[in-house]
Amino acid sequence: MIRGVDMGERGYGRVNDEVIGRLVEVLGERNVKADIVERYVYSTDASLFSSLPDVVVTPENTSQVVDVVRIASEKRIPVTPRGGGTGLCGGAVPLYGGIVVDLSKMDRILEVDLDNFCVTVEAGITPERLNRELAKHGFFFPPSPGSKKMCTVGGMIATNAGGMHAVRYGVTRNFVLGLKLVIPPGDVVSLGGKVLKRCLGYDLIQLVVGSEGTLGIVTEATLRILPLPEKSAVVVAYFKDVSTAAKAVNAVLRKVIPSAIEVLDKWSIEAVNRYVPSLNLPRAEAALYFEVEGSEQEVERQIRVIVDACRSHGGETEWTSDSKEKERLLAGREIVGGAIMNIDRGRVRVYEAEDVCVPIAQLPRFVEEAHSISERYGIPVCIYGHAGDGNCHSGIMIDPKSREEWEKMRMMASEIYELAVKLGGNISGEHGIGLLRAKYMAGIHGQALHIMKKIKEAFDPQGILNPGKMGFT
Repeated sequence: MIRGVDMGERGYGRVNDEVIGRLVEVLGERNVKADIVERYVYSTDASLFSSLPDVVVTPENTSQVVDVVRIASEKRIPVTPRGGGTGLCGGAVPLYGGIVVDLSKMDRILEVDLDNFCVTVEAGITPERLNRELAKHGFFFPPSPGSKKMCTVGGMIATNAGGMHAVRYGVTRNFVLGLKLVIPPGDVVSLGGKVLKRCLGYDLIQLVVGSEGTLGIVTEATLRILPLPEKSAVVVAYFKDVSTAAKAVNAVLRKVIPSAIEVLDKWSIEAVNRYVPSLNLPRAEAALYFEVEGSEQEVERQIRVIVDACRSHGGETEWTSDSKEKERLLAGREIVGGAIMNIDRGRVRVYEAEDVCVPIAQLPRFVEEAHSISERYGIPVCIYGHAGDGNCHSGIMIDPKSREEWEKMRMMASEIYELAVKLGGNISGEHGIGLLRAKYMAGIHGQALHIMKKIKEAFDPQGILNPGKMGFT
């Protein structure tokens, strides 16, 4: 899906030889990519959207980001920040061309402060690499998105990423203590620090988290970290219907808070078995995956509570604290995102309506009604996700050669969004808005969207920061 828009339509400036020459002057030739092939690589993320940038820059420090924004501001050229390119909503797609700022070279750990339980990093570091280094000190950074090997901390901040461990630890915003932000016309704003509490006016950190690069370019972040748990274990339970599985989740959460509670519906289970037959997951309407952490006594208690709750609701359970066995038990949940492509080899997954969030008690109704929508349109959908916080990922599978199925998919996605909102939920739990869900923002927020636009104008009066995203036009 090509969504590029002529820059002149919005009064934006052009990237010409003079601009490229100035970028080379401040960044060096190796950090400025103007070749058509290199620009094409940066024209999309993991979404369906595509738009060609005029130039790509790869700064190596905050000072260079300032230089880029200063040039862009002077010429009123759009600037699109980019991390690992793993976004599913077109958030890193340069809708109006201009300059893409790839922050992946800014990947240093600047300080590990164990006494203050925090770490300061550059925006381009991946959470997996960060946790690998923190583990040497006995600590970890809890947010754990599925793309943790490839996404960046800056991208996590931009979308307020969650992941499997949000039920116990929270999402990215719960761990951001401080930020360094570059805004037009080339200013550096330092927000927060190392303290856990502050009451100093508007909390601009929390405003920036989840703003998808529309308010500024995050170059550094100070993050809260926690000691690694002494022990961990996994419990898996299989149920004859989604409703009793949801009741088991509720029963567990009344007594303990596991670090993760994940769910697979029957179609997801079938897809996993087709993809890796050796896993041989039991036939069931729903599977729940629980991860627990803590001291040895805490873990043993949590296992007992979870097993008892699941069995009392008709669940068949197995559990382990052995590291290799944990990998085996969790494998189904780990691979399901790719496995659902095996439901039908003639179909591909379309990332639409794939990140809704509903109240936990409404989870069974959402799954049941989403399946009904799927049957009515004749397009398969596999539902999996984070049962502990009601965040569901719907894998819609279509025949990409069928124009009719593309149209059906769009109508089906709209109904799934409407269903989530009707049940008291929302249209995105952790993947963000970007271009994909921008058209829904006005209907959901009403007057509040006008307030958001005013806030953006305060940070970005020229409208050059990631324009066209989140319903800001």
